[in-house]
Amino acid sequence: MSLAATAAVEAWINAQSCCGQGQPLTRGAFQAGRQPRSPADGAYALLARIPGGRGTLVAEDDTPTVARISALVYAGTVDAAETAAAALASAFNTLNGDPEPCGDTGVTVLVTDNVTEPAYQPQPADSGEQYCFQVAADFVLAKGM
Repeated sequence: MSLAATAAVEAWINAQSCCGQGQPLTRGAFQAGRQPRSPADGAYALLARIPGGRGTLVAEDDTPTVARISALVYAGTVDAAETAAAALASAFNTLNGDPEPCGDTGVTVLVTDNVTEPAYQPQPADSGEQYCFQVAADFVLAKGM
């Protein structure tokens, strides 16, 4: 099965309590190429599917897909970026087998595995982005559950 894993995870993240005004991930999550450019307005996550997921699980019904999703979390201060990345990693860790919908994408996240804790990512001086931390996880996703 082929599915838009990054779009599904974006929808799931943006429905979490760590996102929104007054929360650590103020601006929410965006797919690569659609991100805002102003960390002064609050932290946001830039999502991309990266190598490392195990593809499909043939032993499961509806052949779920495993997608490794990386989130680069940007903010105007190092503390805000790390706090937002830690909140996102914590949200990933709550996915322990109780299926959750990924917004209106028609995809359900079943569980996550191999969650990495926030890691500082230096930014080029001319990038316009001040501080960044990366978190990642393997998402087990199924369509139409």
